[in-house]
Amino acid sequence: MAPKNFLKNLTVPSPCPTDWNSMIGNDQVRFCEHCSFEVHNLSLMTRSQAERLVARSNGRLCVQYIQGPNGGPVTMPVGQKLHHISRRVSQIAAGAFTAALSVTSAIAQQSTAVRMRSVNVPPATQPMARWALGASVVGTVTDQNGAVIPGATVSVSNEEFNLALYASTSLDGRFRIEGLRAGSYNLRIEAPGFAADESNGIYLSQNGETRMDRSLKVAAIEENVEIEANGETRFISGGGMVAYVSPEHPFVRAAQQDDLETLAGLISGMDVNLRDPRSNTTALEHAVRNANREMVQLLLSSGAKVNLTNASGETVLMMFDADATSDLMWDLINAGAKVNLKDDGGNTALMQAGTADNLEALKALLDAGAEINIKNKSGRTALMLAASEGHVNIVRNLVLAGADINVTDEDKMNALAHAAENDHAAVVRFLKSKGALETVAKVKKEEE
Repeated sequence: MAPKNFLKNLTVPSPCPTDWNSMIGNDQVRFCEHCSFEVHNLSLMTRSQAERLVARSNGRLCVQYIQGPNGGPVTMPVGQKLHHISRRVSQIAAGAFTAALSVTSAIAQQSTAVRMRSVNVPPATQPMARWALGASVVGTVTDQNGAVIPGATVSVSNEEFNLALYASTSLDGRFRIEGLRAGSYNLRIEAPGFAADESNGIYLSQNGETRMDRSLKVAAIEENVEIEANGETRFISGGGMVAYVSPEHPFVRAAQQDDLETLAGLISGMDVNLRDPRSNTTALEHAVRNANREMVQLLLSSGAKVNLTNASGETVLMMFDADATSDLMWDLINAGAKVNLKDDGGNTALMQAGTADNLEALKALLDAGAEINIKNKSGRTALMLAASEGHVNIVRNLVLAGADINVTDEDKMNALAHAAENDHAAVVRFLKSKGALETVAKVKKEEE
């Protein structure tokens, strides 16, 4: 099973001279001539889209991202307009990092949707029932490194039939256009940041399926890129070398790969608190990130320590995500996890529950004595973070549990200001109904 929460495994172990602004391309994708990698903007994707794309890339990714106050990448909230991202990160005052991973920044679509373009076809030339419409064209669209490209536009056209059909590639880069008449077609594939690929004279046979896999090049880049896999993913950056690293030790790697059987076979006589020398992670950290309660229980019963911290000062209680259950949280708490510890950014487990939209975890932490109004180094509380993400159920439960609704951060913004800035109307309505005051936020004016 593929490991989850790849974004939490990003580190900055060494400097890199390459600057994002020196690369050729646009805001979504650029090409680094120094390392011959395509670099894509992770902060123009939602968190779930980014993690799904990383999972499908087999370690060949290239991403640019903005670093948030907790050390992790800032991604785009679901349904969020892009200009609000720039406003949010301006307040975070975080460094921008570029990662050499080769994932596309095209916004992922849930399914392949075919649509007809109006071409003013005369009635006499429109497809008729007597025509055999059993031909189809299918394929997968990737970049030069083999990473799939979701959201690419695929079109097939035939001048003789006055016909043009469009489709979008799905999350796994696939497309399918069917119900076509046998004949000769032109195929064109386009994606943001990539040069269009066009093939003419493709013959589709009656009741036949024609496969047209295509690899797109970065716009204005003509050379072929070859990447050698070496067991670890390298990231280039204007501020440093960023890496998602696969664990070297078999025990930690088994946990990262969510392989309970292998881990159980290796645990006898093992130092379960071993921190892998390459990834700097422990088995328990991966087990919590993967929300594998059975693995967590096995590690805890074998002596795994719950309050050990990683390089960012995080304990495992700060590493869960939306799929962690309250039972898993109580396993950690009952094993001695301290609920009010802070990482290097001043963030707590309760703040993680707020940003991860995990109501079960939030309630477990509150019941265990988590301090509700504690602030991180940016002066933000769990309520502000949840409001900024638009998690209305989290916001409601925090307010009902006694969260200070009008406390402000270093930018003089309260939870209502954060929700309003990010266009989260439901959160805004709820906070106003509870008496939240409108504050004047110190937000840098966006450049026109």
